[in-house]
Amino acid sequence: MGTARGDGEWLELVADLLGRPLTDWPVQQILPLLARSFDAPAAAFYGRAPSSPLGQEAWPPDLYTDRFDDVLRWGRERAPREHPLLRYYLATGRPDVMQVRDVPAQFADLRVHERWRAACDDVIGSDVVMQVSLPVCLGPSTNRSFLVGRVDPYSPEEIAAMRRLQRVFEGLDRQISAHARWSARTGTHAVATACEVGLTPRESAVLDLLASGGTARAIARRLAVGERTVQKHLQRVYAKLDVTDRLAAVQRAQVLGLLPAPALRRP
Repeated sequence: MGTARGDGEWLELVADLLGRPLTDWPVQQILPLLARSFDAPAAAFYGRAPSSPLGQEAWPPDLYTDRFDDVLRWGRERAPREHPLLRYYLATGRPDVMQVRDVPAQFADLRVHERWRAACDDVIGSDVVMQVSLPVCLGPSTNRSFLVGRVDPYSPEEIAAMRRLQRVFEGLDRQISAHARWSARTGTHAVATACEVGLTPRESAVLDLLASGGTARAIARRLAVGERTVQKHLQRVYAKLDVTDRLAAVQRAQVLGLLPAPALRRP
């Protein structure tokens, strides 16, 4: 990571993902590049939503083929007590990029590390014992994070590169979440219509937040972008819908089926 080639691969991938109407993380595109960028044999994605069990995807896809049930059982029953990174996140709630060896002692003492190393040998594999986590959404009931594992510790330069990637992932996560909500509210017809009108996924997300009453500043905070960037998105939305203001944009989008029609008030 940090080479022109590596940075170029990430720029190309992120540009592609931002231009697609994603409603879920395309983890099998991201995990191989994440592992390759940091000379790691394996990478994984963990996701949890309210009222949903922990979901996990790994790369290579056959990483846990012969012990997948054991890995899931360990993740549910023992990881909250024994995984140094998970103990740190559960105790602090801070979405820091963190590798196992840098977890403060109060969250992972020597006995915890010994149990963690034993679990790596028995369940996960000793070749990924040095893990680093990149949280993209961390909350009491919802979390999404990437994990990269290898034998050797990560250098300060690699950790800094991961922090830069984390900021990109956080913005992409907000767009995916916003577009998923918009798609759920409006259905597949709206997605097709958006493509016909020429709205990008980011513009569709901005339009949905606009219809919810969000100001440019509030939308910028929600999508983790600058207010001027949101203003540019709004200008393009207005132009594509052939309107000049937010009210007309929402009304036009409702007529086209890009947004739900307003609920009729009962007399």
